[in-house]
Amino acid sequence: MFEFNSIVVLSDKKDKQYMITLKEGARFSTQYGYIEHNDIAALDEGDIIKSTLGHPYLVYKPTYMDFVMNIKRQAQIIYPKDAAAMLMWCDVAPNQKILESGIGQGALSLAILRALAGTGSLTSYEIRADFAEQSAKFIKQFMGETPANHVIEVRSIYDGIDGTYDRVLLDLPEPWHVVPHLKTGLKNGGLIVAYLPTILQVKTYVDALKECGYFSDIETAEFTRRPWKVDGMSVRPEMWIYNHSAFLISARKLKNI
Repeated sequence: MFEFNSIVVLSDKKDKQYMITLKEGARFSTQYGYIEHNDIAALDEGDIIKSTLGHPYLVYKPTYMDFVMNIKRQAQIIYPKDAAAMLMWCDVAPNQKILESGIGQGALSLAILRALAGTGSLTSYEIRADFAEQSAKFIKQFMGETPANHVIEVRSIYDGIDGTYDRVLLDLPEPWHVVPHLKTGLKNGGLIVAYLPTILQVKTYVDALKECGYFSDIETAEFTRRPWKVDGMSVRPEMWIYNHSAFLISARKLKNI
């Protein structure tokens, strides 16, 4: 059974998703009729419920992808295809001490926290207080509580880094200003991944990594997602793809020279 105030997804026969928060006495309404939230709460995950006009909906808890792609956004998110690549390139794993800067909506923060699995720590620097507040709510909404190993600080990473971290992930317009702080802010052998939308930003950032003299294995790539339609005898690429969203730049910290 689902609990009130929890989030559920209703998926219809055309795979259109509706993400709602269950409220006692509330009603989910569409052009195909309505469904009482109380009736949804009495179901188990994977059950099917019909609207008053007989339209069927599959009911389940949202996955990470369901949640970040359907949430009402007040800031740009890092899409799941890029968040997954960032976690892999940065080799995020339990028990690490991680720093991210540029929290935005909190989609990447949530992915990092799930990878940490309640261990280690994540510190998020965010220059905007409103983004810091809304991302904290976003993370709590999905996880059900505020993670004990997560701290959000309203500050600019351009001004410096307190402490030394195993991994650093950046979603900032000018990450080259962070490079001088990584001499002590990122441990030797540690990894950093930055997310940048334009190639001119990439050029400036990569030049800064090379010029400082304490980074190696610098790599730049972009990741696309190309869905395919498989329906009877119709087997072909979809007419649209998830194309360029940003460039990812990874690097490894050398021993300070």
